[in-house]
Amino acid sequence: MLSARQWRKHKTSIIFGGLTLASLVSSSGDITRNMQSISTIKQQIAYQSQKQTELEQQFAFEQEQALIAEARYEAGCLPIVGNVYPHKYVTIVEGQVLTDRITGRTLPQGTRVCDANGNTGVINQDGAVGAIAFTGNRDAVALRLKRFRGGIYSQPIDRGEGK
Repeated sequence: MLSARQWRKHKTSIIFGGLTLASLVSSSGDITRNMQSISTIKQQIAYQSQKQTELEQQFAFEQEQALIAEARYEAGCLPIVGNVYPHKYVTIVEGQVLTDRITGRTLPQGTRVCDANGNTGVINQDGAVGAIAFTGNRDAVALRLKRFRGGIYSQPIDRGEGK
């Protein structure tokens, strides 16, 4: 194996190498746990990064919708009232069919409709509400609805058939 001369010449390096090898063998479990921890942390960071990206995209989408909804309120959307309670505003939803209170016919395609909650929509070719957009700007909503106080009798109605 090693001669006495090699041992004397490289004694420090051999002892240091042996101690290093023994240290690595004894700490291999810690190294494995640390690698697993690092892997878990990387997964958590990737998940949080993905979640942050999704939230930012959702926020941008909400801002775009708010601009559309506010423009509809400013341009003059028709607030929708209930059939049973004509002095109460009702929420509009995608696919809802709205009718003229007097004639009972569906509203014309392209009619902008809105509610008291900040939702706006456009009547599509089927006579149903589509292209829903929401704004949280209560001032824009209140300003539009204020114009209809006392004239609710002629507003389009929700017959409540989709419930």
